[in-house]
Amino acid sequence: MGKFAIFLIILFVAALGYLAILNKETVTLRFRPDSIYEIPKIALILFSSALGALTILAVIVARDARRYIESWQDVKQQKKESRLQGYYTKGLDALVAFRGQEAEEHFSRIIQEEPNHINSLLRLGDLAFSSGDITKAKDYYIKAKELSPRNLEILFSLEKVFEAEQKWQDALRYLDNILEIDEESPLALYRKRDVFENMKRWDLILDVQYKILKSDLPKREKEREHKNLIGYKYELGRHYLESSDIDRAKKLLRAVVRQDKDFIPAYLALAEAYLRDGEVEEAEELLVRGYDTTSSLVFLARLEDLFIALGEPGKIIGIYQNAIQKDPKDQKLQFFLAKLYYRLEMIDDAYETIVSMDVGSLDYPELHNLLGNIYQRRMQHDKAAEEFKKALKLKKLLLVPYCCNNCGYKSKDWSGRCPKCKRWDTFLLDMDGS
Repeated sequence: MGKFAIFLIILFVAALGYLAILNKETVTLRFRPDSIYEIPKIALILFSSALGALTILAVIVARDARRYIESWQDVKQQKKESRLQGYYTKGLDALVAFRGQEAEEHFSRIIQEEPNHINSLLRLGDLAFSSGDITKAKDYYIKAKELSPRNLEILFSLEKVFEAEQKWQDALRYLDNILEIDEESPLALYRKRDVFENMKRWDLILDVQYKILKSDLPKREKEREHKNLIGYKYELGRHYLESSDIDRAKKLLRAVVRQDKDFIPAYLALAEAYLRDGEVEEAEELLVRGYDTTSSLVFLARLEDLFIALGEPGKIIGIYQNAIQKDPKDQKLQFFLAKLYYRLEMIDDAYETIVSMDVGSLDYPELHNLLGNIYQRRMQHDKAAEEFKKALKLKKLLLVPYCCNNCGYKSKDWSGRCPKCKRWDTFLLDMDGS
């Protein structure tokens, strides 16, 4: 006990002694109507002081006891959290190392001790989803959502599940919930666009695409999204065309051509719309303009089919010859002209065209096949056999008409969009399948 405390006690006792000298009379206390007690004033003071001190002591003891219990509970909770964090860390390590079963054991152990551990519920859902158990994954995600309804990771996870189940409306509902919380979320907008694309709702995609372009994107990504906007407009134009809404198709596709003069699919789709509407001259003019603008051989292939169908092969021959005059060194143009001559049974013209080429610089299987067929038609069977042997010796594939210049996907049919990499305007005529 400190000196100051002793001093206070002495002072208190002295004060009581002084008060006892001055207050010798008694005080009457009535606890019941028929009971009266007389006690000295000093005794009343002492009793009151003792009662007050006892009350303060009880308050202090209760406060200290509460603090001790809270401290003990905090320490216990910290130990539990530390233990659970250890399990969670081990689970993440196993997850990163592709040890799914071990990771699931750690996360499940956490849930046994703490059923409301949101991150473990999410990881268990992810593991179930990756293993193909969509129903189990959904159950984990729903439990997590009940604990935290506005958690974006949980909402994205549920959207992923419904998208995997092809329940597009449910997926859109969760994406709309996300956008209510974060209206400029690029990931939510991208996912919403993907859902609409799976639904073939090209009209609704455009609204989403405009919102994506308004969001804060890096310069390179914004440029790519501008190209995607053109692609989605093209898809909507194709949709109108396939739905026989020719006027709307022409209007939209003309706008795409004006917006990007190098976008080949829009030219071809617009030409198809003109042909369906009986506007042959407009289709012809458009395809020629497209070739002049882009120098793409795809236009010559389409013009070839068009003029042969119309019974006017002389026009496409003239276009080929004019193109060769402008660029005499373009061996591909001469090759395609030779193929056209062969297609039209103009064997001598095909032969003269192909022998005038620098064949050594074009070691394509298709070229040797064409030359072999020409020799065969000219009854020069030995030379024909020699060319066929050259084609067989080459390890390259025979001519694949179209090849994606972005991912290398090959197809016998032209498409405005590569089915593999989902890029537009990437299909080119491929000479050697490379």
